[in-house]
Amino acid sequence: MKPSEVSGRKALAAGVTFYLVIAVPVILTLILLHWADSYTERAQWAARQSAALRVASDSLVGPVRDAANDLSLLTAIASEAQGRWSADGKLAQDFARFARHRRIYDQIRLLGLDGRELLRVNYRDGEIRVVPEDELQDKQGRPYFRGGVLLPPGDIYLSRFDLNMEHGKVEVPHRPTVRLVQGVFGPDGRKLGLLVLNLDGDRILGVLAHRDRNSDLGYWLLNSQGYWLYDENPSLCWGFQLGLNRTVADVEGLGDVLKSPSGGLIETPQGQFAFNRINLNSHTAPYGLIEGSQHTVISEEPYWILATIVAEDHLYSSSQARLEIMIAVCAAFLACLVPVAWLWGRWRARGERDKWRAKIYAEVIEQSDELVYVTTPDMTIEFANPAVERLTGYSREEIAGKTPRLFKSDKQSDALYASVWDKARGRKSVRALFINRRKDGTEFYESKNVSSLIDHNGRVTHLVSVGHDVSAEHERQEREMRLVDQLSAQLSHHFNNLLGPIINYAEMAADTAQENAQSGIRADIEKVLTGANRLRDVLGKISAMSLGSQLSQGVQAVGPVVRGILKIEQSSLPRRIALSLDMDDALDDVGVRFDDLALILSELISNARDAISAEGEIILAARLLELNGEANCSTCGAFLSGRFVDIAVTDTGRGMTPSELRHAFDPFFSTKQSSKLVGETLGIGLSRVRNRVHANGGHVIVETDEGRGTTVHLFCPALSLDADSVEGEMRDEVLA
Repeated sequence: MKPSEVSGRKALAAGVTFYLVIAVPVILTLILLHWADSYTERAQWAARQSAALRVASDSLVGPVRDAANDLSLLTAIASEAQGRWSADGKLAQDFARFARHRRIYDQIRLLGLDGRELLRVNYRDGEIRVVPEDELQDKQGRPYFRGGVLLPPGDIYLSRFDLNMEHGKVEVPHRPTVRLVQGVFGPDGRKLGLLVLNLDGDRILGVLAHRDRNSDLGYWLLNSQGYWLYDENPSLCWGFQLGLNRTVADVEGLGDVLKSPSGGLIETPQGQFAFNRINLNSHTAPYGLIEGSQHTVISEEPYWILATIVAEDHLYSSSQARLEIMIAVCAAFLACLVPVAWLWGRWRARGERDKWRAKIYAEVIEQSDELVYVTTPDMTIEFANPAVERLTGYSREEIAGKTPRLFKSDKQSDALYASVWDKARGRKSVRALFINRRKDGTEFYESKNVSSLIDHNGRVTHLVSVGHDVSAEHERQEREMRLVDQLSAQLSHHFNNLLGPIINYAEMAADTAQENAQSGIRADIEKVLTGANRLRDVLGKISAMSLGSQLSQGVQAVGPVVRGILKIEQSSLPRRIALSLDMDDALDDVGVRFDDLALILSELISNARDAISAEGEIILAARLLELNGEANCSTCGAFLSGRFVDIAVTDTGRGMTPSELRHAFDPFFSTKQSSKLVGETLGIGLSRVRNRVHANGGHVIVETDEGRGTTVHLFCPALSLDADSVEGEMRDEVLA
């Protein structure tokens, strides 16, 4: 196969890959956008339908509520006119004027308790007619009479919504009617008859017809059996009277409409249906047709169902139009992408990008101030950049072929170096702080990151060390701690000079008060003495900590020191803070090289106490550990390897933020600067602890969770105890 054919295939493969990488997400994004757009449009329609249902329901409710109030008024008038219920009486004229004024009642009539009409006023097409007695009818068989005759005073009976019947037949033209019935009672509470209002149903349905004509939503009104009371197609309506057996349950997808207790949203092939139930009985729901009415209504049918419909072709019309635009744009974009993909594939096949990248990387490494060298997995150095030459004093020729032991000092253990490089060979990126040595024998501090290079087969081919010189930062920290020590010593000295006379005079004043039998004054003075002596103890701790390098480094047993500090601090802590111990008795036979361990623990417990603003707990714990590089110091970054005693102080206080944790060991920085303890601390506690722990060969690790508390670990090299290594008087001093 010719080289040009191989190159062409690579270019085609790269171009197709490039095209698919762009085209597939574009198409998926288009699909996702359309789905989201359709979902949003459907939700918008649903919101519109819900709002339309609320407004339309209120519009349907209004006429019936008004009719219920009118019925009560007319019943009261009829009750006052008892015995004068005749076609030529005043009551008939009152009813006629009322019907002419309201224009919404086809009939107003009074029925006797036997069901016969005693008085009827008809209103038809603007004409009022008081029906003569010889034309009055017997309504004894009508459901509204049977229901109304049982009503107690004040209750209203509501008939079903249907077409008016005359002489047993549906009246033509169709006249939808709702009948409201209320009993007429005399002053003595005796039922005299029934008052019936025939509410013109067109007044109710006209509301829906108006909204149907002036909206892109369709409306249905159904009775409790699922028959249509209103639809834009009149041939579907009043099927239960006209012999049409089709109900909403026969419509595909709407079989559950009648089962819903309140309402819902259903999407069918015909469109999206939103519906709610208008309850007609006052005792069936907190809202419905008679909501807000002062009357108790008993209805012949329990509810109506009001529905709004969005036709399928309207439901997603907007999103469909936007989809067509997006498809056109996407198609144009993908068509333009074809030549771009081909050109990119050819460029990729030539490999120019890899060459350019390699050149840039080489220049960056050569010109960088970072110390970079590359070794084989067996630790042989193959490359070192000029920064390594400048800092160590070795030339590249002297470095090549050697191992990193060339720079090793005697200040750190072989286990630390082995741990770092073993982790790097295990494909882990490792960060550590090394004390290295130059060619002239001088030492420098290097913060180093070691990682592995892996080939396409997954094998580690090289180890890369990238570091930078932090000697200046280390020296600055040392200078800062010396300044802290000097300042602490001077403050302790001056405050002790001031406290001496205060304590002496307070003691004399207390003796004088006792001699004069002034017990109240003596008690107050003793409180002053207690505070002053407590301050002297604190100043003594600060003075002792500030001596740092002047203290001897004797070996102390961990158990007695920790228990002694527990005993001392428990007496000084407020009752709201509990101090507990978690330590193995075996630590009585393990020692650490600290004369000032008790002072360090006291400082940490003091910090923990200040971190707890209300009730809380401080736990003092100690355990023996064997470490092999699993943890690194929070201050110097060194990985811990060997046998250590982990002494931890845990509090349930406020914890530290990531920003506070970064500066926790800086001199004169205090996490209390944002609390109510502002001004009560110098911010030198943790910096002093770090200084003393490092001076004694230990390390510090801080774990904190903002709002939940902080744990400070002191990792002290563990030492075996014998008769010559621990002075008995040292133990006695700690336990005193």
